[in-house]
Amino acid sequence: MSTTRLLLLGIVRIFQPAYGYQLRRELLTWNVQDWANINPGSIYTGLRTLAKHGYLAEIEEGPDHRAGRTSYKLTADGETEFFSLLRQHLWTVDGFHPDRMQAALSFLYTLDRYEVLTALESRIEQIEAQLQAMPFNEQQIQQDPGTPNQVVEMLRIGAARNQGELQWTRDFRDRVATGDYSFAGEAPDWNPDPALIAEWRDRPTS
Repeated sequence: MSTTRLLLLGIVRIFQPAYGYQLRRELLTWNVQDWANINPGSIYTGLRTLAKHGYLAEIEEGPDHRAGRTSYKLTADGETEFFSLLRQHLWTVDGFHPDRMQAALSFLYTLDRYEVLTALESRIEQIEAQLQAMPFNEQQIQQDPGTPNQVVEMLRIGAARNQGELQWTRDFRDRVATGDYSFAGEAPDWNPDPALIAEWRDRPTS
C-alpha cells in the first residue's frame, strides 16, 4: 500500500491539477500493473481514499470545461506524506519489496543530489551487511533439525538479488556523482509536455 500511495501522490504532484483518467493512463505507461501490483481499476479508488484522508484536494470543474469532472492536487499534508514515503523507500533496503525502490526512482528528482548520493551510500552499506550475514544465516538453517534443508535456497535467491542490486546501486551512485540526471535546485532535464497536458484536459471521459 505504501508503494501505491507514493506513486499516486507523486503522479498527482507532477501533473496537478489532474484528472483520474489522466493519472491512470500515465501510470499504465509506467507498467505499474506489473512491477507494483497495482490493479488499474483501483487507481480511482486510491485517489478517492487519499482525498478522504486529506492528502489530495478534489476540484470539481465548472462550466469552463466539463462540469462534474474531478481533478486532484496535493494538499499540504499530501506534500508532507509524499516526501516522507519517498525518503522511507529510498533509505530503506527491503529485498522482499523491490517495488519500493522502483517507485522512489520515479521521483528522485524532487530531492537534492547530495541527499540522493548519501542515501545510495547508505543502501550500499545495508546490502553489504546483509550479504556478510548470509553465511551465518545459512548455518543456522542447516543446523536446525526442524527446518527442511532446501529452505536455505530461499536465502540464496535473496542473496543473488542483493548482489545484483548492490552492483546496480554502485553504478547508479557513480552516475549521479558524475552529474547524470537532474535533481532539486538544478536545471530540470525533463518537464511534462504542455501539449500533452492540454490534450488530457480536453479529452472526453468516455
